[in-house]
Amino acid sequence: MSNIALALLPLALAYIMFTLGTGLKPSDFKIIATNPKAFFVGLFNQVILVPVVALIIVLITTPPPAIAFGIMLISFCPGGVTSNLLTYYAKGNVALSVALTGIVSLLSVITLPILITLAFDYFMQDQAGTISAFKIGLVMFLLTTLPVSIGMFARYKFTRFMERRSGILNGISSVFFVLIVFAVIATNLELLKSQLTSIGLELVLLIVILFVLSMLIARLFKLSWFDTKTVSIETSIQNSTTAITLAPIIMGTTVALPAIALPAAVYGVLMYIIAIPIIALIRNKN
Repeated sequence: MSNIALALLPLALAYIMFTLGTGLKPSDFKIIATNPKAFFVGLFNQVILVPVVALIIVLITTPPPAIAFGIMLISFCPGGVTSNLLTYYAKGNVALSVALTGIVSLLSVITLPILITLAFDYFMQDQAGTISAFKIGLVMFLLTTLPVSIGMFARYKFTRFMERRSGILNGISSVFFVLIVFAVIATNLELLKSQLTSIGLELVLLIVILFVLSMLIARLFKLSWFDTKTVSIETSIQNSTTAITLAPIIMGTTVALPAIALPAAVYGVLMYIIAIPIIALIRNKN
């Protein structure tokens, strides 16, 4: 991957997060007050459950340190626009999905630096150098929190224009995502060939276990099926673009995407392969 392409990665993520913001409006967050139980179950799942399940999986399967850290990295990155879209197709509670995505994305400026630092110190202890939680927090603010906020402001200020152009904005976002995934795979093709079976198994386990556990937790708290579908999708779908963009920043490379980005790239493909049949199954179930 060229230096120019690598430098454009943060801009691509910032644009994707901007499009997320253009889909948010203040009324979307009213659901926190009107349906707090479903919201906080979803929040707990995303912030606590996902990393814990990922940690258990990598400790049991013991992949190479870079791959283990990469899997943990994807577990720290909350779902973006994709989870909202999949919730819509599943006939779930889109308002709840949007509120969860928005809040957790804003919280990630705090949660990601802490979790990434802890995981790096554990899995990458033989790696020369250290990482700065402050630097990661600043990067997260500039690439996620700020673009989301600007997107929300643009939606508020230019509502009609943003609504008319939402299809184009999201289309460009999808193109960026596909290009990023292909770039990571191409850069780490040999490593992918040697680790594909292992990475694939671990990521399939992560997605499927999270779907099942999140549904069980939602039913334990007596959430409606409408909300249960939403919470399960929000819990199971992570933002692989964020993980891929953070990977070179964490490793301090400006030449090529590091191996820790590979799980996120594979995940970006697998999540659709697994999620779409599940959504088709639960879509019309009452």
